[in-house]
Amino acid sequence: MLAFEIWKNGKKLAVTGLTEGGAMSLMLTWVGKGAGASSRIADGVEIEGLDLRVGGIDSADPASEQSVEWIEDTALRLDDDIRIRIIATEAVDAPVRREPTTGLASAATGMRFTPCATCGAPRLQTAAAPAE
Repeated sequence: MLAFEIWKNGKKLAVTGLTEGGAMSLMLTWVGKGAGASSRIADGVEIEGLDLRVGGIDSADPASEQSVEWIEDTALRLDDDIRIRIIATEAVDAPVRREPTTGLASAATGMRFTPCATCGAPRLQTAAAPAE
């Protein structure tokens, strides 16, 4: 199966993958607050507002899709080395968090997340309206 091998500073954090359908995403995000937020970053100190997240939507059972997460790392510093290797493997790590999708996406509402054919990002789809 397709998988992402995630490394931080030479240490493997996780091998992520979904056995059936779904969507996986990796996000490295920084949200700076206040004037000069970027210039306040110091060497050797965790960078406030910077995090790495690896997760997705497991669509193995379309009637009960699940939100999954393998990595939520907020302990990032200057000179951290984050590497992502795209691999094919038979075995992946279990997500550290798995929970049913909620809100708009549910079998009861006829809406669900499916991966975008172009980029793979989760897209909300609605069921076709019943014929009258």
